[in-house]
Amino acid sequence: QRQVLMMPAIWILALSSAFMYISRYAINSWGVFYLEAQKGYSTLDASFIISICPVCGIVGTIFSGVISDKLFGGRRNVPALIFGLMNVLALSLFLLVPGVHFWIDVLAMVLFGLGIGVLICFLGGLMAVDIAPRNASGAALGVVGIASYIGAGLQDVMSGVLIEGQKTVQNGVDVYDFTYINWFWIGAALLSVFFALLVWNVKPK
Repeated sequence: QRQVLMMPAIWILALSSAFMYISRYAINSWGVFYLEAQKGYSTLDASFIISICPVCGIVGTIFSGVISDKLFGGRRNVPALIFGLMNVLALSLFLLVPGVHFWIDVLAMVLFGLGIGVLICFLGGLMAVDIAPRNASGAALGVVGIASYIGAGLQDVMSGVLIEGQKTVQNGVDVYDFTYINWFWIGAALLSVFFALLVWNVKPK
C-alpha cells in the first residue's frame, strides 16, 4: 500500500484524471447554463444537447476495453492520448465556435461524451492499476479517485467564481463574459493530456 503512495507515476495519473474531471464536470454542471447565457438556447434545447454527453459516455465506457485490448494490444497510453485530444477538440467546438450552431454543439457533445467515457476508464483507473503492484491496485484506484473528485469539487468553485466575476448588468439584464471560463475548461483538458504523456513509457511494478 505504501509503495503506491511513493510512486510518482500514480500521482501524475491522479493529476491527469483530476484535470479530466474538471472538464467533465464543467459540462455536467454548467453546460446548460452556458448554452442559455452565451448562445441563447432555450432551457429545453440546452438540456437536450447536454443530455447527449452521458449517453455517449456510456458508449465510450463500454467500448474502452475493446479499443485498448483489440486495437492497441492492451496498451492504454495511445488511446488515452487520442481520446484526450478528442476531449480538447470537443470542448473547443463547444466553447469557441460563436453563435448558435445546433449540429456543431450536438457533434461536440457526441465527441465529448465518447472521449470522457473512455478517459474515465483509462485515466480514472486502468492505467494506475496497470502499473501498481498487484496486491495494491485498490490503493492506486483510491489515490486517483480521491484526486479526481477533488478536481471536480474545485472546478465547481472556480467556475462559479469566474462566471460571477465576469458578470455585468446591462439594461437590467445579466450579461456574462465566458472568456476566462473557456480557457479554464479547455486548459484543464490540455493539462490532462500533458500529464498522461508523462507516464507514456512507465512499466508495471
